[in-house]
Amino acid sequence: MHSSKKVFLLLQGPPSRFSSELSKGLQSRGVKCLKIHLCLGDWLFWQGQNSCNYRGTLSDWKNFLADFIKQHKVTDLVYYADCLPYHRLAIETAKELGINAITYENGYLRPYWITLEHGGMSRLSHFPTDPEHILHEGRKHPAPIIQKGLEHPFWQEAWNEVIYNLGNYFDFIFFRHYQGDKVYNPLYEYLNYIPRLLKSKKNAKLALTVAEKLKNKRYFLFPLQMQNDYQLRENSPFNHQTEAITLAIEALYENAEKNTHLLFKIHPMDNGIEPWPEIIHQLAVRFRLEDRVWFIDGGNLDKIMDNCEGVITINSTVGVHAIQKIKPVITLGEAMYDIPGLTSQQALDTFFQSPDLPSAELVDSFVKFLAATIQVHGSFISEKGRKLAIVEMCDKLINNQVNQPGAMSSSPPRLQKVSFLIP
Repeated sequence: MHSSKKVFLLLQGPPSRFSSELSKGLQSRGVKCLKIHLCLGDWLFWQGQNSCNYRGTLSDWKNFLADFIKQHKVTDLVYYADCLPYHRLAIETAKELGINAITYENGYLRPYWITLEHGGMSRLSHFPTDPEHILHEGRKHPAPIIQKGLEHPFWQEAWNEVIYNLGNYFDFIFFRHYQGDKVYNPLYEYLNYIPRLLKSKKNAKLALTVAEKLKNKRYFLFPLQMQNDYQLRENSPFNHQTEAITLAIEALYENAEKNTHLLFKIHPMDNGIEPWPEIIHQLAVRFRLEDRVWFIDGGNLDKIMDNCEGVITINSTVGVHAIQKIKPVITLGEAMYDIPGLTSQQALDTFFQSPDLPSAELVDSFVKFLAATIQVHGSFISEKGRKLAIVEMCDKLINNQVNQPGAMSSSPPRLQKVSFLIP
């Protein structure tokens, strides 16, 4: 399709000016770009024209969207985060009408990358799972270039999140039918960050002490995810992360050698609502493993990972980081990188005993193939990061190069997976 015939429709964006600037970038290239605001947070960050507000109910959204697409001859839907309620229905609508549905999110490669994929991520990803195909295609590409100077201060990201989410929380007038995906009351969530931030220096010292104690021991790392992470909720068999924690501790108790330890690391952006230290301690006592189960809130992830025997995760992108270090990784949920030769396909008990290493050759090809097809440089927060990402995204979107070359399976191959690797 010639670029002049393209009509892009942007849906919800991240808590920043990114969506607005992406629209301007697309329009500067001579294509039409429209925007539907679904919530006040999106509207507050928008600085552009060609937008409208959807104030109807979620149940009416799909019909409204289908009519809008037909009326404006939309060719491509573009949205941030594939599992948001409105976007799940948008994916269905796009499929029914035969148009492109394209999602973007924080990158699989970190830091300062953005994922840009057809359809969805994790189990909805169209990225191939065949190791031979990945090996063959990956060899065609150079090693990805790491961009510098895309950092942003923590307060800037935090401020954006607060404005976006509290705007939606207190909005009872403009978008009163909006249904978000928040697990916690945003006001309660932000208040819970305060005591955790006040203890951050103390927690960092304690983490260093634990890391030193484990330095010469055989230990596995389990990096916790945020309980409100929609990828965790949508792409795992667990109703709560406590179930995965219990599974790992029980497997340690039943199958691991007595000299094997398990270290849980709390997510650096965790809101402090879930009492992870108490949960982990109670389970350690229950299985009589107080001297072999550890947890930290802080610490240098790179160093901790360098010294560990392997990594257990539900579907965190820490797994991609770990396989790049040629560390054994097992996923307990759906992750797009859960591919034979990259991650262990063992049961958890066997993984504790003798974990399978990733293939260094496959990892190299995977990273090159990933970077060349469904990753773009940049970030949502820093000005330089946004500019860099938008140039690359516009190129891929306008020229139909999303998931190209060679990374577009006809249907999401991970949907064929029928069970999780749980003993």
